[in-house]
Amino acid sequence: MVGIGGDIGRTIALIGSAAALGIAATLLSSGTATAADLSCTPAPGTDTVSVDGTSACGVRIDDTSSAYARAVDAVAFARADLAGGAFGLASSGGVAAAETVSGRVGAVSTGRDSVSIVSPDPGAIALAVSLERGQTFVGTVEEGVLCNAGAGLAVNVTTGQVCLSDGITSWSSVVALP
Repeated sequence: MVGIGGDIGRTIALIGSAAALGIAATLLSSGTATAADLSCTPAPGTDTVSVDGTSACGVRIDDTSSAYARAVDAVAFARADLAGGAFGLASSGGVAAAETVSGRVGAVSTGRDSVSIVSPDPGAIALAVSLERGQTFVGTVEEGVLCNAGAGLAVNVTTGQVCLSDGITSWSSVVALP
């Protein structure tokens, strides 16, 4: 398994997470006047679900975790357990879902028919971003990462698995498992 260790891995994860949040905030901040803009942030140990027209968000955490979901004319979900952290951000007809056990994960999806799903092994740091028609996935080490259809990026920082699609061509890293 290929991995990024120590301070370098944490630095890359922090920079990547900050960049993803900045991009997501920019993409999601200019929702149309008619689209429902929903945010879900639960109290520790609870579930929160909100539905309004074409928007829905949901969050589920235990007492030690944090999660956030935001949907603008879209569907977003985030789940975290055992000191994990997750976020799901979706807009303009996209679907984003992120779940973790003791890791840090995020899913960002914007544009019609875009889907980002992140559900890696416990403790992983991972991100999936999909633009219109993009379909990205980060799974367990065995499931790997996938980028299909439209533009997208999926990365599991913990394993070094990465894929990138421009909507025409897809590229992915090859990780040799022991």
